[in-house]
Amino acid sequence: MCRLRAIFILLLTSISISTAVAQKIDDFSKEFENLRNSVNKEFTDFKKSSDEELANFRKQINAEFAEFMGRPWDEFSSSPALPVPLSPEPPELPVAKPLDKPSVARLPFKEARKVTPPAERPRPPIPIPAPLVEPDAPAFSFSFYGTKCTVGLNPKNKPFMSDISEQSAAELWTVFSAQDYERFVFDCMKLRENMHLCDWAYYLLVKTVSEEYYGSEHAGESILLQLYVLTQSGYKVRIASANDKLTLLIPFSNAIYQHSYVTIKGTKYYVMDKSLRGSKFNVFNREYSGERVPSLQIDEIPLLKIAEAPSKTFVSQRYPEAKVMVAANRNLIDFYNSYPISSDWSMYARASMSKQMKNSVLPALRKHIADKSETEAADILLNFVQTAFNYQTDDQQFGYERPLFADETFFYPYCDCEDRSILFAILVRELLGLDVVMLHYPKHIATAVCFRKDFAGDYLTVENRKFTICDPSFIGASIGRAMEKYKQTEASVIFLGM
Repeated sequence: MCRLRAIFILLLTSISISTAVAQKIDDFSKEFENLRNSVNKEFTDFKKSSDEELANFRKQINAEFAEFMGRPWDEFSSSPALPVPLSPEPPELPVAKPLDKPSVARLPFKEARKVTPPAERPRPPIPIPAPLVEPDAPAFSFSFYGTKCTVGLNPKNKPFMSDISEQSAAELWTVFSAQDYERFVFDCMKLRENMHLCDWAYYLLVKTVSEEYYGSEHAGESILLQLYVLTQSGYKVRIASANDKLTLLIPFSNAIYQHSYVTIKGTKYYVMDKSLRGSKFNVFNREYSGERVPSLQIDEIPLLKIAEAPSKTFVSQRYPEAKVMVAANRNLIDFYNSYPISSDWSMYARASMSKQMKNSVLPALRKHIADKSETEAADILLNFVQTAFNYQTDDQQFGYERPLFADETFFYPYCDCEDRSILFAILVRELLGLDVVMLHYPKHIATAVCFRKDFAGDYLTVENRKFTICDPSFIGASIGRAMEKYKQTEASVIFLGM
């Protein structure tokens, strides 16, 4: 009986304690909810205040911009377009003859240049807060290399200029600066982010939507709209008039060819309209807050709708198991056709391959090198690049010098020295995780790899690290073997790293 009484008292006590604990938990939950609501309100108020400050700042900057735009623009003379440098290459690639013993020559070089990794390269942020979008808000759709895009533009309410005078440009700029166009800028920036667009791709996106929006009859309005979006997006860009036409002037951190340019305070501004050659330009040379020079570097391959080209098969002669079957994305190839030609070979190697191409190429090659040492694997990859592709010089294939991105090497029927070196460097970095340098000779491009274990072969020492020559254009040559005529020639070294 006493035992039952004790149990009953214990149960009552437990219920009482549980009720008290539940009450405390409930009180704590209410306090936490009140605190969260308070914090959320403070954050909302702070964000609203910050957004208002940013909006007022942009409004002020754009008003000042319009005021200066209405004044007479400065006159500059343009310089002729830089021709694509000639890079004479042999009509046929040399074939390696057997050696009695390995060559171990230390190769000379005259300079070494490092490439800025993507993480260290600045990228303009989205400078305006997300606008509120009404359910029935007007929108404008367009196609960007086969990919459907939509932005906040009213196709039934387009502002126009009466002429291309400074005053007309300033008046249209004021219209673009109104709140109605904030959503358009924001949508363009979101497309840049979601589609992984580099600076050049973003410029083309803005150009495409502006030209489709206004049509060919209103090219001046299209140019000014491009200027507006690019400046609001954080890019350094200028507008100029010549021969009764408006054009954009854009500086790039990479030298580009086939575009005339205007030099302003030591900076080359490339004329985007190639038809305006040998002209004097009236330039609106006014800095916009936060502007930065765009780059041609591709840190991420643009995500474009896939339109598969006919599939092709590539097989190594020495290692026939090293075989890949690929189908390039025609939309991406078309995009690359628009890319300015540059002699910065590292730009093409750092771009790597599209996800679609990687999914076809890397697993097939990785399977064949899985049980091999890194030098054996590198030799397989080297022979694959040497023998699976047909050779022609750029002049034979295109009529001018033109480096290829990796996806293009798999697409076009031929490739040359730099194309092979670019592809080999990508494969080594992607599959083996090794550092690579490109060697730029007067009439040749090769590569060298930093292996983790010492290897007897021709080499060079860069920053106290040994890089073994791997020449994708010396047919049949194994890793560690350089062409005899380049063993005493100084190369310019481009350090790609990882």
